[in-house]
Amino acid sequence: MNEDNILDSLLQNVVRELVQLCQSVDRDIRLHAGQCLGEIGPIDFGVTTMSSETTKPGLAKALDKYKDDKKMLCNCVIFHKLDDYLIDPCVDIIVAASEVLKSVLSTKSGTTFYTDYKNRLQDEDYLFQYMHPFKPAKKKGPPAPRLQKPDIFGETVNDNNVWIPLHNDYSIWITKLVCVLINSGAVQNEILSLLGPICQVKVEFCEVVLPYVIHDILVTGNDTYKTILSYQITNIFARHCGLVDEESSRATTPMPQDDLNTKSICMNKDAIKALLNVIQYLRQQPRPKEGKVLPTPWDSNFWLDIDFLQAAKAAQSCSAYFTALLYAEIWQDISRSQSERSRSQNRKESQNSDSSQSQSQGSSQGSQFGSIGSASANISMQNLMLEAYRSIGDPDGVYGCGAGKLADTSSRIKTYEHENRWGKALAAYDLDMVQPLAATQAGLLNALQNFGLDHVLDTYLQGMRSQGWDQSPEIQEMQYQAAWRTGTWSLQAPTRLSDTCGYNQAIYSSICAINQRDRTTFSKSIDTASSCAVRSVGSSSLESVRSIYPALSRLLCIAQVHDVADTRFSGARLDSMLQKWQYQKQLLQNDYEFVEPVLSMQSSLLRMLLDSTRINTEVLHDKLLDYFQLQARCARESGRYQVAERIIYQLKELQRSSEESCLAWRLEEAHLFWARGEQEVAKNLMKTFIDKLEKSEAHSMDVAVLYPQALGIYGNWLAETRSENPHVVMEEYLDKAVEHLEQLDEQQGRGALDAYLSLARYADLQYQHIVNYTTSNTYEAKQALVKKAKVTAENLKKIGETNNRYYRNLDKQSGLDEKELLSMKQDKEKFLLKAVQNYIKCLQSGDDHDIRVFRLVALWFENDGDMSVNKLIKDGVDRVKSYKFLPLMYQLAARMSTRDQHCGLFQETLDKLIECAASDHPHHTISIVLALANAYRDNEVVQNKPAKRTKMTKGGSEGQMAEEDRVSAAKAMIARLKSTQRVAGVVCDLEKLSDAYLQLANCSVAQYKNETRPISLPSWLLITQIKQLHNIPVLTTEMKVDPTCQYNDIVHVVEFEKTFKLAGGVNLPKIINCLGSDGKKRKQLVKGRDDLRQDAVMQQVFALVNTLLKKDAEARRRKLVVRTYKVIPLSQKSGLLEWCEGTQPLGEYLIGSAHTTVKGAHIRYRTQDLTAKQCWHKLAEVATGSPDVKYQRYMQICKQFQPVFRHFFMENFPDPAVWYEKRLAYTRSVATSSIVGYILGLGDRHVQNILIDCNTAELVHIDLGVAFEQGKILPTPETVSFRLTRDIVDGMGVTGVEGVFRRSCEKTMEVMHQSKEALLTILRVLLYDPLNDWAISPQKAYRLQHYKDKTDPDVSELNATAGDILDLQDGNSPRGDNRDNINKMAERVLLRLEQKLQGTEDGVQLSVSGQVNHLIQEAKDPKNLAKVFVGWQPYI
Repeated sequence: MNEDNILDSLLQNVVRELVQLCQSVDRDIRLHAGQCLGEIGPIDFGVTTMSSETTKPGLAKALDKYKDDKKMLCNCVIFHKLDDYLIDPCVDIIVAASEVLKSVLSTKSGTTFYTDYKNRLQDEDYLFQYMHPFKPAKKKGPPAPRLQKPDIFGETVNDNNVWIPLHNDYSIWITKLVCVLINSGAVQNEILSLLGPICQVKVEFCEVVLPYVIHDILVTGNDTYKTILSYQITNIFARHCGLVDEESSRATTPMPQDDLNTKSICMNKDAIKALLNVIQYLRQQPRPKEGKVLPTPWDSNFWLDIDFLQAAKAAQSCSAYFTALLYAEIWQDISRSQSERSRSQNRKESQNSDSSQSQSQGSSQGSQFGSIGSASANISMQNLMLEAYRSIGDPDGVYGCGAGKLADTSSRIKTYEHENRWGKALAAYDLDMVQPLAATQAGLLNALQNFGLDHVLDTYLQGMRSQGWDQSPEIQEMQYQAAWRTGTWSLQAPTRLSDTCGYNQAIYSSICAINQRDRTTFSKSIDTASSCAVRSVGSSSLESVRSIYPALSRLLCIAQVHDVADTRFSGARLDSMLQKWQYQKQLLQNDYEFVEPVLSMQSSLLRMLLDSTRINTEVLHDKLLDYFQLQARCARESGRYQVAERIIYQLKELQRSSEESCLAWRLEEAHLFWARGEQEVAKNLMKTFIDKLEKSEAHSMDVAVLYPQALGIYGNWLAETRSENPHVVMEEYLDKAVEHLEQLDEQQGRGALDAYLSLARYADLQYQHIVNYTTSNTYEAKQALVKKAKVTAENLKKIGETNNRYYRNLDKQSGLDEKELLSMKQDKEKFLLKAVQNYIKCLQSGDDHDIRVFRLVALWFENDGDMSVNKLIKDGVDRVKSYKFLPLMYQLAARMSTRDQHCGLFQETLDKLIECAASDHPHHTISIVLALANAYRDNEVVQNKPAKRTKMTKGGSEGQMAEEDRVSAAKAMIARLKSTQRVAGVVCDLEKLSDAYLQLANCSVAQYKNETRPISLPSWLLITQIKQLHNIPVLTTEMKVDPTCQYNDIVHVVEFEKTFKLAGGVNLPKIINCLGSDGKKRKQLVKGRDDLRQDAVMQQVFALVNTLLKKDAEARRRKLVVRTYKVIPLSQKSGLLEWCEGTQPLGEYLIGSAHTTVKGAHIRYRTQDLTAKQCWHKLAEVATGSPDVKYQRYMQICKQFQPVFRHFFMENFPDPAVWYEKRLAYTRSVATSSIVGYILGLGDRHVQNILIDCNTAELVHIDLGVAFEQGKILPTPETVSFRLTRDIVDGMGVTGVEGVFRRSCEKTMEVMHQSKEALLTILRVLLYDPLNDWAISPQKAYRLQHYKDKTDPDVSELNATAGDILDLQDGNSPRGDNRDNINKMAERVLLRLEQKLQGTEDGVQLSVSGQVNHLIQEAKDPKNLAKVFVGWQPYI
């Protein structure tokens, strides 16, 4: 865990503890906890959930020791709780705990646990040392409790007054319920049966043991117990759902309090939570084995016969939104399964009986389900899930529940609000105001506020007051909120304040008290506001972190009101307060809806201070301007353009006579109009702004800084709209902006970065236009015409026809054409040099645009013979930090040579750059150069003699010569680095380690190919002699680049274990363990006879795609990334890979593996289905058939082989919050990897080439040897762009590809489209890499689909790569024999890449959503899936 993660974890723990303190019975503790939370504010915690419970260290250790023993786990919790109660402030609790401990420790179960606990934990925990006094002196326990008869259980437990009493006192209810259950005679556990005394006096303990007691009763297998408990719990949930529906259907006018059914325990959230905890605990307990059938985790859902949809609605009303979603999906799965069984039963019965009997039995089957689900008939699962996703704050989940597709007003309102389209929400609310409900009324007012219509809102509220509607607490709250937001202090403050008073009423009263210097009223008001906010924190569920953000915003607002009060009442310094606010503002990196109340409060408070004081008015005025500008920017960036415009209007009203003070916000005003599509208005505002700045530039430093910024922005806008000549745009605006910044000595910072980048990009764009034109058919035709005209003119001149009009016109036109071509050539050179020069300056000035190094290097490589470009690069290498070139080190090193075929400077500059990077960042560079130097070293290491070289003759290929030359250049560089004191030790140790890996990679282990146990390494292997390489990090760890070049604390190689294992694959790669200096052992995969360069380059591309995704705010919010792992080529045919710990192939989970005895999920959950092998054979039988035959067979297989991957998440993540978080991560991971894989043309995505991380649920793609759509030229061409089979979709839950998956695909594709220029630049460099042999030959293509044993489709080739199975060429044979053909293929690939990034599919250009939809439909189409290679196993 890195330092940032540790800090985040600590902060989360602090917040969790403070939230729990907000639930304390002590009011002072609650308020102080709220005050602490107010200092933290609504910062983004970066997680969706926080555990609501904290475990003490002793208990945590015990739980870890007993994690595999469910019964003992319960005992651990019980004894630790009893230990805590021995020091409780209440004497009755101490006495009861003592009594229980004496009784329990007298039993056989208690004594057994006592002994076992001490043996397991020994000195790690001293729990029972404190309990020794309670252990009886003699081993004599009380007689076992008398077991009551089942009918006694029915009389006591089946009493409705126990479950639904006439009161709603939670403490009395749960105490009585637990005691009745314990004394019912059904409890078999000795320890549980003796807990009655402590349960009578401690409510918390009742909450803990209730699930244990019910589980113990159900373990007996008594159907009567199960029926009674199921009925009573279901009855409570059913009544709760009915009362919730009744309450939500009330009209605007509130009902009398007596009519509210608040006295029922069914509406007590604590009681509902207690029962939900019971269900959740039962779900995590394995069911007893019945006969020979092993129970699955899915069977654990049925300890009780309950309606999971009712339970879901109950969970939602308790803010347990993840639980609600999980239970809703369980209900849906049950319903689907029962419908399938019902249809199957009906089909069977129709064959053996008449229609009436069939109908009768069918209705009987339905009534059986009806006993569970009939009461849920009025619950809309769609609405329930929609509301849960909205409450969680998932940006995409709502679209999987119909949002954006449903036409009814209520659904459209929810969608509009989710998308912040408040104007449309207002129009929809207007339709609903004919007979308004309370929620509709409040929603309308909320929409007015969010849309920025403050004056309309105020007028509306006045109208409501005149009609007597202001008695509603919700309306009063909106009224006071609107007042303090707009600074309207004329509203009458509440005269009587109590804890039941609303937050906004209290906060308004407190600000008024500050304004009137009334300290007494302020204290009462702010105390009331704090109580309200703390109450909302206490009632929030940490299951969804988002639910506490509004309360944290309120608490921070209260803290700021306190700050202002201190300046007014206690003489605190104003500048200290403003400095504190400035610091808090930097931490507010959350959604706009949580940040906006804080900014609005700060603005209102500053405006109040400015209006009520004559001291520090200039400071207050300037600070208020700053806050208004910040508010406007935040609103604009969040798409709240109307709100931003209102704030800009307030800025205009606030401005004073000082012209300079009002210039900065004019920039924001122009940005606002540009953002909402009013480009002409924006350009006009910006041009006027520039004219004003030109006049004021000499008088103010602030204006001098704003001027180049405005020039750059306006220049970019002109370029984007193409409304000015390129030379004018560049010279008058972009170039001018850079000149002014350099005059101000502002070469560093954001302004300089943006200016340099704008100029570089624009010059580069013009250069590309000219290059594209000069390679077009039009240019070639024009050149041909010029040449023809010149020849004609010369012929006419020879025959003396120089005086006729035709010759003169021809000569004049030829001159103009030549002049145009010469001008174009000069412009091309000018734009090229300007682009290179400013890309270098951009990289030199900051780190925000480091990805532009790809374009800089691309321009360099394209113009490697241009002396001017090489001079700029040579000078720039000294000024640009070397780490910025590290992402391109593979491609830079690939162009090393001992000969300079371009110009005298290219190789000199290239060598200088690589050596500089090797010196500064040896661990990121030297291994790449060494792999080139060791290209032929495999045989040298194994046979201890020089490798055979291909004889170079006069007719030898250019590719072979280049290969030999590259190796020589790499060896020469290694020799030079050895003479460099700083890295000599690193080079020597790395050579030693590389030789050891190469020797192991090529060591023959054929005799062990069937061995599954660890194998001893022969002592003569070099790797057994590796010890304490202090200079070398563990190669498969991801080492963070240090810009300061200080690598003092690396995790270095200590040694290797003396054993290895074999992984699947023809070449038998070896799995070894490397011990690092941090004490951790890391698995590594050593492969021989396999060039891993293709995999290494693809990992490089994935890393760069992740960089692009992280730069996009929405993608970053969704955590869209492609999982990567380290790949280190060691030579031309050997390499090292990071072993992906904690992962397993999808195929291994779904259908099992020949290497394990664990059955696949399909066999465990769908015993009646076909096996995967049977499906394989059925599909293989028609492999040569027509598409229609394949399709029919595929559909037959699908009917008998249903998807089961959803169970992966319930098995591995039973907790609802974790289940949701991991499934969300999985769905987003599938989306991101699918789109990125499509862009890169990644193929061969069978179920053994996709791993799933069992801890994070993210996908990891391995075996990346088929890329850039080479899968389409395989013998059986791939017909889908990525794997989106039924099992993959099944893992996404009931929403399938809708919602999270589709929206994540669209966002990833949108980033890819927006980053088209960067991606094409990156891929152009990679595709033209002379070492990257990515094109698949026909022989390789054939072997790729025919290497497996056709009789065993389940064989797992977990770590196979394309080269691993395609070993068709000698690893020493140089490549590049036909670079011209490779270049032509690269051009075709780049052309297709450009089409993809433009949204062109089948010759039609589509929108992002249209393109994504096309790809999803194509990937799911059964007709496409039926055509793929049988080894791809499309039915899984």
